[in-house]
Formats: sequence, structure tokens, C-alpha cells
Amino acid sequence: MIIIKKDNNEKLKNQIDSKLCAFNREHCEWLNKKAKANNDEYSEKEQNFIAYEDNKVIGGAIGFVKYSWYFLDLLCVDEKYRGQYIGTKLLKQIEEFAKKENLTGIRMETWDFQARGFYEKNGYKVFAEIKDCPPNTICYFLKKEVKK
Repeated sequence: MIIIKKDNNEKLKNQIDSKLCAFNREHCEWLNKKAKANNDEYSEKEQNFIAYEDNKVIGGAIGFVKYSWYFLDLLCVDEKYRGQYIGTKLLKQIEEFAKKENLTGIRMETWDFQARGFYEKNGYKVFAEIKDCPPNTICYFLKKEVKK
């Protein structure tokens, strides 16, 4: 008899993760090559970009590299400094980093009341959306490829 139950045991989570990683390497040539080169592409490599004025943090971009993409997790500029192209400069820094590291591109998500227009103005394209995530909100997924 098969039983399914909620279980937050870390050891069991790692077993499932290991099985999926092995399956993925078997079926994805890129992951297989990375594994053979001892390059763990399942781990995230954090890369953050911070904007300062007089040693005070006024904004930043928080993200990580995984699967040859930069995942932009958070981008925020203090309200007082908005409209001064700080967000755009942060994006340009990320794009230069991605090019230097030979990444495929940058991807992120934003909600309908946040910064979709800002990202589109900077060359990012919506590739998916989810309605009601959170409720009464649209979550947009955007990307910009930098690899030529």
C-alpha cells in the first residue's frame, strides 16, 4: 500500500533531490557535462550589486547564478533616489556581469503594481504570467538574453 504524508525531514528531502539531480543529468547534456567537470550547477552562486551614497545603502539588486542564467531575485531603490537611473545602472551592472561570465541571460519576476514597465524599458520581455499570485495580483516573468 502506498502512503503519502507531509514530511519535512531534511534527510528525505536530500534523497529526493539526489534522485531528481541524477535523472536530470542523465537527460540533459549540459548538466551532465557540468557534473563531469565537477561543476555543481544545482547550487546557487549569489551575486549582489549594491548602490551607495556616502557609505549609505540606497538600493541594490540581489540575485544568484544557476543553470547559466542570472536570477534577479530582488531589485529595490530607496524612494528618494528613484528617477535618477540607479535601477537602470544596477541592471547594466548585472548585464555586464552576465556577459563577462558568458551567461545566457537574466530572468526575474515582478508583480503588476511593481516595475514591469521599468524592465521592459530596459529591454526585458515578458515570457509568462500567473494571475492571482498573490490573490488579485498578476506575477510577470521577464527575461533578457545577453549571450550572442
